[in-house]
Amino acid sequence: MATKKKDLHRQETLARKSAILSLEFLTSFGLKQISAENTFYEYAYVELKDIIELDLCRDLLEIKKLIDSIKQYLNANVLVGKGDLCNSSVCIALGISRVEDIHSINIHQNTWRELLNQKFISIYYSNEIRNKVVAWARENGYITSTHLGQPIIKFSKLFLSIKRVL
Repeated sequence: MATKKKDLHRQETLARKSAILSLEFLTSFGLKQISAENTFYEYAYVELKDIIELDLCRDLLEIKKLIDSIKQYLNANVLVGKGDLCNSSVCIALGISRVEDIHSINIHQNTWRELLNQKFISIYYSNEIRNKVVAWARENGYITSTHLGQPIIKFSKLFLSIKRVL
């Protein structure tokens, strides 16, 4: 019985470490793709420390997977400059959020603690595509629900609110 617990603990530790390494690599790769300056790298690495400390790596990787899949299958992107993640250097690097000009964003520290406390993170799609996004997520195994009439996708620690702009 003790070996089963050790094995489960070991597997959990390895999965967490793998998620951390993946998130760090994808962030670094994304920053290179968008030609970020050194200060943007510094903000991203400080933000990564917060994300790792709050154990949000797997949720962010799942959100990235969702956004990338929607882009691939529905040919739809999150709207530029909208949503709670627009000031996140990590999310910009991962492609979870989009901005017009990388040099004009307002980076806040401790954003992830605040987002975790509010529970719901908003991303925006155009009015025409939002319902298709939610339907695609439901069909592909994501746990969906509604909160105050807004569709949400549930992850282990975060809830992603899919909003629309009219």
